[in-house]
Amino acid sequence: MDDKTFAKRIHERFPEGLTGLFAIGGTRTSYILENNRYNDEPGKITDFSHYSQFSLKQYMDIIEAFVTLGGQNMVISALSFRSFFERGPEYADLVTPELGQLIGEELVSFYRSNHIDPYFVGLDTLLRFSPMTATHQMAKQLIEFQNHWIYQDQNLKLVWEIASIPLYTFWRFFEESSEAERAELRGEIESSDGLEQLQSRLYHHFCKHALGFSLPLPHFYVGTCKSGDLKIRSPLMISLTAGEYLRMYYTPYPSLFMKKDTLKSIIEDLALNERFHSTNTDYKGQYTPKLAQKEYERILTLSANPHSVLGFTRRVSE
Repeated sequence: MDDKTFAKRIHERFPEGLTGLFAIGGTRTSYILENNRYNDEPGKITDFSHYSQFSLKQYMDIIEAFVTLGGQNMVISALSFRSFFERGPEYADLVTPELGQLIGEELVSFYRSNHIDPYFVGLDTLLRFSPMTATHQMAKQLIEFQNHWIYQDQNLKLVWEIASIPLYTFWRFFEESSEAERAELRGEIESSDGLEQLQSRLYHHFCKHALGFSLPLPHFYVGTCKSGDLKIRSPLMISLTAGEYLRMYYTPYPSLFMKKDTLKSIIEDLALNERFHSTNTDYKGQYTPKLAQKEYERILTLSANPHSVLGFTRRVSE
C-alpha cells in the first residue's frame, strides 16, 4: 500500500487524529556508532554541536515519516529532568543551548513546510533555575517563541516534552487555580456517568492545563529497549493516562535508527491488524481445541525458560 493510500486509511480509522508518543533514546549511542566507531576512543564525543546537528536531522526524519503516514498529534520526550543531575553539570551546560535548535531557523522552516505547530511543555521545571542561568533563559525563549507562533487547527501538533515533572505540574495547577475553577472540576466529577466518562473528563481537564490544549487519548508509544530494559519515557502523557488505551512498542536499537517502514509497520499493527483479545466475559468462539493446545505448549515452553522474560539487561561484548 502506498503512503498516500495508507495515510487516508489512518485518517479514516482515527478521525480524532492519530496520536503517538515517542520516547527518543540512545541519541549519544546513535552518534557514536554512526560517526566514531573507527576512532581510537569511539565513546568520546568531541564535538557536541555536530552531535546535535546529527540528532536533529534524525528527529526530522521520524517526524516527517509520522506526518506522511497519517499522524496528527506527536509528543516527543526530548529531554528528561534527570539529565540535569545524573550526567553531571557539564552535560547540562552542553545540552541547554542545544534546546535552542528547536526554535532555530532550520526547524522553523521544517515546521512551516510540513504544516506543523510546535509546542513546548514541562518548562515549569526549568523556570525553577535561577533567572541568571542559561537554563532559565532558554525556557523563557521557548515560551516566548510559543506565545508568538500562529497556530492553526488543521496542522499537525508536535509537542516537545522537556524535563517535565508531572507531579510538580499538577501541584502548581492546584496552587494556582481559583476556587471557581476547582468548583467547575468538582462539578464535572460529580456529574460523571460511570468510570469511563470520569476518566475522560479528568484526562481532558488536566491535559488542557498541562499542555495548554487537549489532545486525544494517545494511541501508541514508541520507546527503545536497546539496553534490554523497558523504560517509560513520556512522563507527562503517561501520568495523564496511566497507560490506558495505549499500545506500547519498543525498538531493540537506539530510536534514531528507526526507519519509516518500521514506523509504518507499527501504525499498521495498531490500526489495521486484529488482535487476539476479548472484550466479553470470556473467549467463547475464539479458541479451537487445536489452538488452545498450541498456545498451552507455547506458554509452557516460555515459562520453563527463565530468560524469556522481557526487560533483562543486555550484555554488551566484543
